[in-house]
Amino acid sequence: MSVLIQGNQVRAIALGVKVSKSSGLTQNAGTNLFTVAGGLVAVTALVGRVTTAIPNTASLTMKLQHTPSGGAAADLSGATGITNDAVGTLYSLTSAVATDLLSIQSVSAIGGTPVAASEAPSVTFVHTLWRPVILPAGTLSALCSNHTPGSGVISWGLTYVPFDDGASVSAA
Repeated sequence: MSVLIQGNQVRAIALGVKVSKSSGLTQNAGTNLFTVAGGLVAVTALVGRVTTAIPNTASLTMKLQHTPSGGAAADLSGATGITNDAVGTLYSLTSAVATDLLSIQSVSAIGGTPVAASEAPSVTFVHTLWRPVILPAGTLSALCSNHTPGSGVISWGLTYVPFDDGASVSAA
């Protein structure tokens, strides 16, 4: 059986252009993840996947911020506890800006059903932003508190649709 449309083509039709960035965490500072340029973009999904375990540091939190060019930073999520999150844990924005990130942890390394850390075990999906977040030109960053430098890595994926002609997102 031949495949007429590939998975990346389906994603592009449904969610837009995909941009990726892998980043270590920095202590009490922002790590620039993505740069928005050329106008407004509609962010349709933003997902982080832990690729190197997050340390067991008391009160370790992360939040996402957007700083428009020439403007003040605004929170895209609340500070979410990420202490001791295992490889494979997923983070995603909800459709409401400035709420906690959804954290989903896998129950086993192979074939495990993802489970939201703060939700009932029946949650088996990652939220996408079906009501996109519109962002102007600027920088999207992850901010961590109480982090031990040099440990913990998250691979981020963002999908977007240009709202203005010529607008784009790139890895920072």
